[in-house]
Amino acid sequence: MAPTTRQQQILSLLESRGIAAISEIAEKFDVSDETIRRDVKVLSAEGIVEKFHGGVRLSQPSAEPPFERRLNEAAEAKARIAIRAAQYISEGATVLLDNSSTACFLARELVHRERISVLTISLEIARIFAAANSRHRVILPGGELRAEDQTLTGVRTIEFLSRFTPTYFVTSMVAGSPQGCFDFDLFEAEFKQAMIPKADQTIVLMDSSKFEKSGLIQVCDWSQVDVLVSDKVPHDVAIELEHGHVLLAGDMEKNDG
Repeated sequence: MAPTTRQQQILSLLESRGIAAISEIAEKFDVSDETIRRDVKVLSAEGIVEKFHGGVRLSQPSAEPPFERRLNEAAEAKARIAIRAAQYISEGATVLLDNSSTACFLARELVHRERISVLTISLEIARIFAAANSRHRVILPGGELRAEDQTLTGVRTIEFLSRFTPTYFVTSMVAGSPQGCFDFDLFEAEFKQAMIPKADQTIVLMDSSKFEKSGLIQVCDWSQVDVLVSDKVPHDVAIELEHGHVLLAGDMEKNDG
């Protein structure tokens, strides 16, 4: 339901102030506290604002959604991106995969390939290889298990993986812009920043919806990315990748990089 004129005015007030008391809003718009509470109730039901005792604030943007939901978001694009990325990866390579949903799609493609060595912080990716009775070598670091997305985390996780020099580091990001790649989670940002210089090539998997989002932490700029695989890349991002490769999902021409 579209906000009423007064509800839009309340949102404008919160955009400028961030937080406001119910009584303050009522006084500003010359209506009763109860009228404002009804407006806030509607906006809260839509997830636009958050109520607290005596006041209201704009809803805070959440970090990434639960992992199961991420697997279903843009699934068709991710599947095509995974097929294209798998085509680029050479036989016999050592591949470090992050914990992204797109990396899970890639793992499903790689299980059918000739033997490779796989490093990952994702138990879900390890499970994909194990379930396929994979002949591939899979190496997991130690660390604390983050249950919501089956990710191994912690300083020791990064320290262990820093011993390796993989052929490819394959990762995804929450958001991309001409300024580079962005994430929300501090551990994941630090993990990616540590792994990029270790790999011969860094491959970023990013469906086109990520170019419309924003992130909290800059992970890297495009000069640190060797290959970007996507279903569609904005022009202002593509020109930042002049030194690297842009591989479009659906374009099945072999690129040996």
